[in-house]
Amino acid sequence: MIYAFLGWCLEVTYQAVEHGVFINRGFLGGPYCPIYGAGVIVVTLALYPLRETVILLYLGSVVLTSSLELVTGYLLEKIFHQHWWDYSEERFNVKGYICLKFSLLWGVACLVTVRIIHPTIEKFVDLIPHTAGIVVIVILYVCFTSDLIFTVMGIMHIKKTLRVLESISAEMRKISDKAGEKLFVGVDAIHDKSEDFNEKTLQLRKRAEELVAKYKEIMSQKSFVGKRLELAFPKLKIEPPKALRAPFEAIKSKLPKKNEKKENISEE
Repeated sequence: MIYAFLGWCLEVTYQAVEHGVFINRGFLGGPYCPIYGAGVIVVTLALYPLRETVILLYLGSVVLTSSLELVTGYLLEKIFHQHWWDYSEERFNVKGYICLKFSLLWGVACLVTVRIIHPTIEKFVDLIPHTAGIVVIVILYVCFTSDLIFTVMGIMHIKKTLRVLESISAEMRKISDKAGEKLFVGVDAIHDKSEDFNEKTLQLRKRAEELVAKYKEIMSQKSFVGKRLELAFPKLKIEPPKALRAPFEAIKSKLPKKNEKKENISEE
């Protein structure tokens, strides 16, 4: 929990220097980043025996932290279907999950942590009375677990919203295909069917307008968790991928208006 909090402080400081604003970084809402807590535990348990050998400690830190970040990024994307961070713009990256620049920086951070910070943290923890320590850690983990449940439920809502938007997009594509089949074809072929044709196209237009309204309503009702995660992870896209964001207004504009002249419409 201590390292999760220190990791959150590091992230907030980095974002403040990089962007000049406070950003509550982290997967969860509280002031902690679990990946830092887990990462330091793994590094400490695995590499503490090497703390006197600087080169081995550094190389081991680079490998372990990079592996942890890679696995965590991959699992988060598979579980939640979202890319939580993206190093694609950095040189020597692995599918945006990790990159050489930050892997080397994590190595330096872990070197300093194992050799300097961790011994100090150990001394501090040893000063806390056992009973008081149990009470504090129980309270912290109750808050942490509640935060985790709330966040996961919020992400599940986001996934549900995306599925609804996917269905809207699929139906809009069908409307677009139908509308396209009815446009820019010979007038003579529909001379005797113009009324029926216009009725069908107006029905398509009405349905398209309903879907556009539904799409806009859903996109305007982002949850608290969704808004928070967008601020915490600027590269996280809590919207349908481009392939699913059909050009609603463009499709709607293709459909004939009520007063549109028959001469501009024909059927194969």
